[in-house]
Amino acid sequence: MMRLLNRLSMANPTANRWRQKPFTTKPAKSSFSKLMKPMKEFNRNRIPKISVVGAGQVGTAISAMLLLRNLTKYLVILDINYELAKAEALDFQHGSAFLGDARVVPCGDGSHSKDSDLVIITAGARPSGKDRSRLEAMHKTVEILKEAVPKLVELSPKATFIVISNPADVMTYAVQRIGKLPKHRCFTTGCHLDSVRFRNLIARRLQVPASQVQGYMIGEHGTSAVPVWSCVSVGGIRLNDVVQDLACGDDPENWCEIIKQVTTSGIAVGKAKGYTNWAIALTCADVVEAMCGGRGKIASVGTDMQGIQGIKENIVLSLPCLVQSGGISHVFELPLTAVEQGKFEASAKVLLEAQCSLRF
Repeated sequence: MMRLLNRLSMANPTANRWRQKPFTTKPAKSSFSKLMKPMKEFNRNRIPKISVVGAGQVGTAISAMLLLRNLTKYLVILDINYELAKAEALDFQHGSAFLGDARVVPCGDGSHSKDSDLVIITAGARPSGKDRSRLEAMHKTVEILKEAVPKLVELSPKATFIVISNPADVMTYAVQRIGKLPKHRCFTTGCHLDSVRFRNLIARRLQVPASQVQGYMIGEHGTSAVPVWSCVSVGGIRLNDVVQDLACGDDPENWCEIIKQVTTSGIAVGKAKGYTNWAIALTCADVVEAMCGGRGKIASVGTDMQGIQGIKENIVLSLPCLVQSGGISHVFELPLTAVEQGKFEASAKVLLEAQCSLRF
């Protein structure tokens, strides 16, 4: 056999040369990397165990999406109302044959969440009133977090925390402070949902698939969210290059109406249903899938952005981030126009005022 291999090598010197010197390439350095701000202490992790805190409409919807997408084989549903957590867990267990035989465990005191790789916090007060303001609900929610977060961190000190509780940006700031968590391991899905709504509405108007529209909403996950029109592209074509006065000036094509729909559509759904759950559940599952898949994803999610995009204070708000298994590895600074930067800073001011009103 060895003689045959030697003869083949001699007969094909090119193949022999390739075997001796394998073809390798090293990525060339690019000026683009200057826009990628690395997060300190970032490390990649595996995510076999996930705990969802809160068995309400949002927590249950997120649990369903995680199981249906086969993103975990060990899910803990945690709620202070143990009977509710138990009922939801049993409901999933009854259909476990359709869920890849995933293990779903109810928990009322946090003990079963020990050594979780990912903790998703949905617990909190539900927005109410005519405008369903997330900021008004925050004071009740922060009291709940003050009791829950220290124990969750103690039981799972290496876990990544995703905060869904409203208002998501401010509550993420609270969880970071209460749990003393690094900002790359504690973040919110933030404007990822707003960005998807933004892309979908543009796609519907242009009659193209939403997957072929690139664009981001940044800042607050709420009414002061900022559309980055200067970066919107469809099939590689910048919308700003072909649409006159795009969402500004006279705005002859009335693109501004899209932003009103983006920032108020969730409120409209909440008024009709009393809550919103499916869109945020899909958004959360998309982020978790990026973390579990190994390759990661760039999404407009929120964490403490001090020192990035002109933010000087510790403010949690959304910018495009590279999300991987260990959390956020990089934040992207966008080449915003002066108008967009001004709106972004105004959004940051809204959130800073809300953060400063918290009582720890």
